[in-house]
Amino acid sequence: MSTAALALAGCMVASGGREIKVDEAVQHRVAAGMEYLQLGKPVEARQHLSRAIMLDDHSAAAHNAMALLYKYEGDQQREEFHYRKALRADKGYAPARNNYGILLYLRGDYRGAAREFERVANDSTYSGRGPAFENLGRSYLALGQKAKAMEAFNRALRLVPDPRASLLELAAIHLDDGNLRLADRYYQQYAAAANPQTAAALWLGIRLAAASGDHDRQAGYELTLRQMYPDSAEFKAWRDWREGTGSAG
Repeated sequence: MSTAALALAGCMVASGGREIKVDEAVQHRVAAGMEYLQLGKPVEARQHLSRAIMLDDHSAAAHNAMALLYKYEGDQQREEFHYRKALRADKGYAPARNNYGILLYLRGDYRGAAREFERVANDSTYSGRGPAFENLGRSYLALGQKAKAMEAFNRALRLVPDPRASLLELAAIHLDDGNLRLADRYYQQYAAAANPQTAAALWLGIRLAAASGDHDRQAGYELTLRQMYPDSAEFKAWRDWREGTGSAG
């Protein structure tokens, strides 16, 4: 058999008397595996994803999907292994790089996470650039780089279909810097888009209203937080803050 024939044979797999291109078979296996994973069926997902990797060990999509399976199972070591395999197979495969950045962020490696998110966010062909910019902003915040964080969140505002997360982050940054006018502008934009507000947003609104001397609005946010999120960490933080400041509520 010639070298050309060997190469061609490697592109096909037999299935019930038919020949199917390997890349199509891998694509179908990955899709099936992800569907099972979304249904909470990791055993069935593994069967398909393992087969996909057997068919093509250099498939970035297959290794990224397998990494997500290990993420579901809480196995960070194997999760990282498959992200790295995916990126060795295709360093431009943005979904794996973004997911790897999330893993690094959750581990506390904010510098490493920022490096991955920066590459993904600046990939003009990647459909998830908006969330990548949000993740980049959070990484910069964790590194204490507020100016870069604000730039990333502002970039995200122009790209994400749902801007609430970036609006809230920008409001918090400006409140922390004492810029109440800008903080309130971003917060009001968030509040207009959020119904209901999260516990974190209400806690931010309480502090912003208190700093602005708007006691009626502060009382309203406090009441909502108490009624909707009495078991939240934010409710506990508000209660401790209220006792520390001697505020009524």
